[in-house]
Amino acid sequence: GGINNLESSPTLTNTTITNNTATSGGGIDNNNSSPTITNTTITNNTANLGGGIYNVSSSPIFINTTISNNSADQNGGGIINFSSSPTITNTTISNNSANNEGGGIYNASSSPTINNSIIWGNTKFSNQSVNNILNINNSIPVYKYSLIQGSVVNSNWVSSFGANGGNNIDINP
Repeated sequence: GGINNLESSPTLTNTTITNNTATSGGGIDNNNSSPTITNTTITNNTANLGGGIYNVSSSPIFINTTISNNSADQNGGGIINFSSSPTITNTTISNNSANNEGGGIYNASSSPTINNSIIWGNTKFSNQSVNNILNINNSIPVYKYSLIQGSVVNSNWVSSFGANGGNNIDINP
């Protein structure tokens, strides 16, 4: 893949991570790491798990980042989280795809915090249906001031997405 962080916490600023392939984390693979990633584009990466980003036991911080057009043969086209708590702020996660689930984000035993971000247009390969977020194993992401496709039905927050921290919308950007 592009970057492999093992028990490290680098700072990446004004970076493009593109056209990489890996078993996990085509763009970035974080294992027990807490990198800070700012003003970065993660695009056109592929992996079995976590086409764009793979987090395990990690707490990365993403600020003003674009995660787009990544793909996973299995789960987590944009991001896959295992026992992780990423903080995602002012970030766009769009047009990623996974063969199984979590075209945008796949969370397993994870609790991301997502602020002022856009998650839109992520799909699963098998039928090209909207598949932005999948939460399993008690994963409860918290969203605030974000635009999340499919998160609101009949003016009500869809609880399977996680916790509505307030001021979220579901309108095509």
